[in-house]
Amino acid sequence: MSAADRPVGHEAVLERLESFARSVAAGNDDLLHHAHLMAGPAGVGKFRVALWWASLLKCRQAGGCGGSCESCRLVNAGVHPDLELIEVSADSKAGVIGIGQIRGDRERRIPGLIQRMALKPLQPGPRIAIIRDAHAMTPEAQNSALKLLEEPPGFAVIVLVADNVSALLPTVRSRCQLLRFGALSEEELARILAEDGRTREEATAAAAIARGSAARALDYDAEGLAEREELLLGFEQARHDREALEPFVLELAGLKAKGYGLGEILQWQLEKVEAGLGGKVSEGSERLREILDGLSANDIERLVDDAGRIHRTIAMLDRNANAKIALRDLLLNMGH
Repeated sequence: MSAADRPVGHEAVLERLESFARSVAAGNDDLLHHAHLMAGPAGVGKFRVALWWASLLKCRQAGGCGGSCESCRLVNAGVHPDLELIEVSADSKAGVIGIGQIRGDRERRIPGLIQRMALKPLQPGPRIAIIRDAHAMTPEAQNSALKLLEEPPGFAVIVLVADNVSALLPTVRSRCQLLRFGALSEEELARILAEDGRTREEATAAAAIARGSAARALDYDAEGLAEREELLLGFEQARHDREALEPFVLELAGLKAKGYGLGEILQWQLEKVEAGLGGKVSEGSERLREILDGLSANDIERLVDDAGRIHRTIAMLDRNANAKIALRDLLLNMGH
């Protein structure tokens, strides 16, 4: 990705960021706030926008080069000397951004973000730090970052990218200019998928069920769509057929990404609730669409109760409950 690759969607946010970049290119640095919080649902392209904006800020033409200049190419490769990317470390068992990544480790002489941001920019434009999944920062890491967010050294810009704003300390949020992202429309998702090389039919089907998430839509290639359909049809059959229940429990329990299987089923259940309320039936599969078409307001109470059961089962599995027992109990009690 480069300055030439303007992200799809979030038009108001993009226009605002482009205005900031043009001001920097014109030498009006005072108009640029030093800390920004890009917040919104997971998978809607917040990190992509952050990287794109970094490309604009470092480009002498604010992206007018079409992504061909050396600065844009370096940002695109993630190796620009004035760009710092902070994310959850691969060796973090807890899946967090720790205080060491922000403050550094003096004993081992490993500089953290604070020390690296104190360096002067090597090329025109600001030094830029992007903290991906900022909601994963520990409270200690967030507190360590406060001074940097409030008074960054020299000409610097810090961008926090977060799915869950409530996980950030109020003191962190108050120091940032909020840029709020929403879900992408089906048309925008279809454009993203078309650019990824999907056929029009695949793009339309995936966009219809992705619920505004580009990341989720990109997971739905032709094979992924077929697997999802079979999973949800298997779920519907297991709810009513005791002989099909046990094999389905074993299949679902065997999924390594158990959040994927039950997560898809929960989204499907919510789609059924919407259909029962007379909402738009966006399901791309003909067989699944027939199920949605057959639902009415008389089914709402049962559908909502079942969605609650699925949600509670996901929570149980997150607490390492026995997957087979939890899933068997779920299916035996669905609709009762």
